[in-house]
Amino acid sequence: MKVSQLIKQAGITPSSCVIAAADPVIEDIAYDSRTVKAGDLFVAIAGLRDNGDIYIKDALEKGAVAVLSENPQPGCAVTWVQVDDSRAALGMLANALWSIDQKSMLNVGITGTNGKTTTSYFYKKLMDQLFGEDCSWMFGTVQSVLGTEVSDSTHTTPEALDLLRLVNRAAIPPRSMVMEVSSHALSLKRVAGIQYDLAVWTNLTLDHLDFHGDMQQYYKAKKLLFTEHMKQCGVAVVNIDDPWGKRLSEELANTTNVVTYGKDDAAMVKIISSNCDWNGCLVGVEYQQEKSEFHSPLKGHFNVYNMVAMIAGAFALNIDRKKIQDAFSEMNRVPGRMDRVPVDAPFVVIVDYAHTPDALVNVLQAARPLTSGELICVFGCGGDRDKSKRAIMGESVALNCDEAIVTSDNPRSEKPESIIAQIVQGIPLDFPHTVITNRRDAIEGAIRRAKSGDCIVVAGKGHEEYQEMLGVRSHFSDTETVQEIYKELKG
Repeated sequence: MKVSQLIKQAGITPSSCVIAAADPVIEDIAYDSRTVKAGDLFVAIAGLRDNGDIYIKDALEKGAVAVLSENPQPGCAVTWVQVDDSRAALGMLANALWSIDQKSMLNVGITGTNGKTTTSYFYKKLMDQLFGEDCSWMFGTVQSVLGTEVSDSTHTTPEALDLLRLVNRAAIPPRSMVMEVSSHALSLKRVAGIQYDLAVWTNLTLDHLDFHGDMQQYYKAKKLLFTEHMKQCGVAVVNIDDPWGKRLSEELANTTNVVTYGKDDAAMVKIISSNCDWNGCLVGVEYQQEKSEFHSPLKGHFNVYNMVAMIAGAFALNIDRKKIQDAFSEMNRVPGRMDRVPVDAPFVVIVDYAHTPDALVNVLQAARPLTSGELICVFGCGGDRDKSKRAIMGESVALNCDEAIVTSDNPRSEKPESIIAQIVQGIPLDFPHTVITNRRDAIEGAIRRAKSGDCIVVAGKGHEEYQEMLGVRSHFSDTETVQEIYKELKG
């Protein structure tokens, strides 16, 4: 497609545009100069550290035939286009170049502090029921699932250009995409050009303030999913037991089709009963004066809300209740989420990704009624991330278990001892707690002191299979570590 036609098809109104005499044909689009090929349009993006303009020369040397940037490029040897927001243009350009018809796809975007991953797995299984496994895709924190092709994720939410390129190249195009949509992705416009039939709000709790500054800005970033990325007939699915969700539903009421869920009497999909044990969760809901029950093999009372987030969306789409139950029945676990480690021990070990105060409270409160003995928590906090939550996490653990072992998570560039010192500030002096900086030693310490009937929750890393220190990622899996230590101790 010629560059002038591409700009027009994408619906982009440039602030300035100089088309070379030949009006070059665009073969592909790149925003990373290292991936540029002959015939590409290079989109210069203003990043957090570098401005993409400094890589224009490299892109031209590799064969780029046109440049799109937020800044004028006087003397540029090729066609250049100036726009107000180059990142926002990426998805629009991709849709136009590859003629992506999102109207034929059922897209689900899920945002919130906690619950995104499990809720996305539930929706993926639901889409499998509707369209078949080959035609339903999922992108999230743990995995990217393109039909039957599964790979580990590098980002919770991929760049729209990269995602749409996958759609264009797919041998079997997706009929549905389920996506975790992070606040970072929304703020940085990574999903510009993606439109959703369902936008799901799980909750909003303390996290990522190192990036957003305060909770108001964090909320505004999440809200963008519902105000800028929904299809014309899209539905917002909102948890109104969450105060921020209640605010969102009220703010959307006059402009958007909203389906609310929760225990609140005003909820359209109301939770009327729930029971959770080691066999899973049984949830009763009422919608339009009709009562239904659904069972999931997943453990933990917090999964009640994850289940109902999917149930409410399914009801909004008029999906048969049997398909909803079949979707739940198909999923026995989510990697690193309330994940029971298979060890032949008289106590239970749970690995969970919980790395916020609210998530820690949820997993500990879920484990408490299932534990006949003591509840022990091994946890830390990530380095180079929101420091304001560290003492709060210490306090949250102390209020919800019998003993804590504070250790390293992913220290990144920070000293582990400094992070731990900030966590311990939130733990009362008389609460039983130990500091063991080395994570493997901390897990071993918990296993050595565990008695019959106890439950150990190893929190913070979940599905991750690495530990990052001083810019180096080394292999580390909480699940593998538990299994190895127990095997060694058992002899």
